[in-house]
Amino acid sequence: MTTVEPKRHLLALAAPAALVTALLAAAPAPGQPRQFERQARPETGIRINTIGYLPGEVKRATVVGATAARFTLVDVTSGEVAFTGTLGEARHHADSQEEVRTADFTEHREAGEYALRVEGLPDSAPFRIAPGVYNESLRLIMAGFYGQRCGVPVKLEHDGITYEKKACHLKDGYLDHYDPTRAGERKDGTGGWHDAGDYGKYVVNAAFATGIMLKAWEHYGEALARLELPIPEADGPLPDYLAEVKFNLDWLLKMQFPDGRVSHKLTRTNFSPMVMPSADEEKRYYVSWGTEATAGLAAVTAQAARVFEPFDAEYAARNREVAELAMEALRERWQEVSPDQSAFRTGGYLKPARSDRTWALVEMWETTGDERTRGWLERFLTGDNYLVDVDWDWGEGKNLGIYTYLQSARERSPAVVEGLEEDLMAAADRIVRTHDRHGYGRGLRSYYWGANGGVARTFLNLLMAERLTGERRYRDVAIDQLAYLYGRNPYARSFVTGDGHHPPMFPHHRPSVADGIEAPWPGHLVGGANPTELDWHDETEDPRTNENAINWDASLVYALAAVYDPAVE
Repeated sequence: MTTVEPKRHLLALAAPAALVTALLAAAPAPGQPRQFERQARPETGIRINTIGYLPGEVKRATVVGATAARFTLVDVTSGEVAFTGTLGEARHHADSQEEVRTADFTEHREAGEYALRVEGLPDSAPFRIAPGVYNESLRLIMAGFYGQRCGVPVKLEHDGITYEKKACHLKDGYLDHYDPTRAGERKDGTGGWHDAGDYGKYVVNAAFATGIMLKAWEHYGEALARLELPIPEADGPLPDYLAEVKFNLDWLLKMQFPDGRVSHKLTRTNFSPMVMPSADEEKRYYVSWGTEATAGLAAVTAQAARVFEPFDAEYAARNREVAELAMEALRERWQEVSPDQSAFRTGGYLKPARSDRTWALVEMWETTGDERTRGWLERFLTGDNYLVDVDWDWGEGKNLGIYTYLQSARERSPAVVEGLEEDLMAAADRIVRTHDRHGYGRGLRSYYWGANGGVARTFLNLLMAERLTGERRYRDVAIDQLAYLYGRNPYARSFVTGDGHHPPMFPHHRPSVADGIEAPWPGHLVGGANPTELDWHDETEDPRTNENAINWDASLVYALAAVYDPAVE
């Protein structure tokens, strides 16, 4: 992810009509930058999930500045009151320094288009209660991955706007930094997804993001098989969902070398300017190998071998071969090996590799049933360092392995299963407690670079807890995380480009800056508030809060897959 200071966005992006009119009226002379004022956070009002609510799921909103005790749900078509309720007790929400109350209208299940009304405050933005209300949001996030494709032309339509980019980075990549004796040589590294708002391609994060999306397939594949996507491979031999995942997986396979070791990343030596990807013509290089990248590739290809086997046995076998070769490379050099990135200022993606090695061992064992691997991984799945993480990201791939281990039908150590289940429930319960205390129902109190991705990833812990216990409260808390991301937050705005009410206008995303279109490329979850809940800036020049990244988008894919309803397609 980008860490340099970018140039100011020179384009007006999607905004409410009145704001767009004002911006266009104040347009400077050609070649002169526009000056934008940061929109102030609303001091009072009703914060809702602007995508909407499923009839049979929890429905909550947060109200700031209410003096009235009651709220009403108003049908926006007829103007009639559909539901009346009592606001929860006022409480101080320290993270945003607000007095908040909760409106809970879960018991209202009738489909329709509504607004929430509280006397003395403006009505909320309109929203729907309907089956399949998240279906288009899932399709849009998946279209966002299509928009991140590297090495091929892309044409994407959304809300009447056509987004296009030419094939890019067709000379990926040079071997000078992987093996100096081969300076000037090229090895095919075309394809894959651009990692974030920049054009780098990083194995650690790409494997992690792909692993989450394959986990969504393992949990919800029967439904996802019916998801139709606007991609060139639509209606092909693979389900559309897996076809998009395969596009990135194909690139990951190219990052392995004949001895099984895996290059850490493929980038230029520094971040590109704010240009379209096809205009980024500087040389891009393979970085040397590392245990973290090698373990991540072993894990995700072992997982892919299982997922793709029913659809393409040859491709599944290829993934298994890659996984086994990567594991052999790790066994030969099990101690930590960090890649030499001294010549590069692009994203580092370095953490201790033990977590991803654990993930790799679990996925290999689940794919092969090898008892030696099982013994090895069960030694790793014990001890205080292997608790299930509450808040986790690309450096904690072991969480994905733990979910695989706990759901395996193979013989397992009862003691390890019991310990991991206890850990998982402790993590889920901590998320629930944080949610219950948080004025907006957010399950995490931490605010950092990409924290919105962490909010989306709580779905994995919470829904695993629901599977273990059958208790609905874990699913209710998970649904509230979607509400936060789509508008039930202190900004009363969606955090997803092109989706929901007043979505991000100025993401730190190079094609959105350089393509000459007002609206940003759709289907991306921006990172969110950092380092406090009051520190989100919808500004291109603030990548710490407003960049996108494939690991955050993949986490939202998992969350939306859990509520996807193919019966409404």
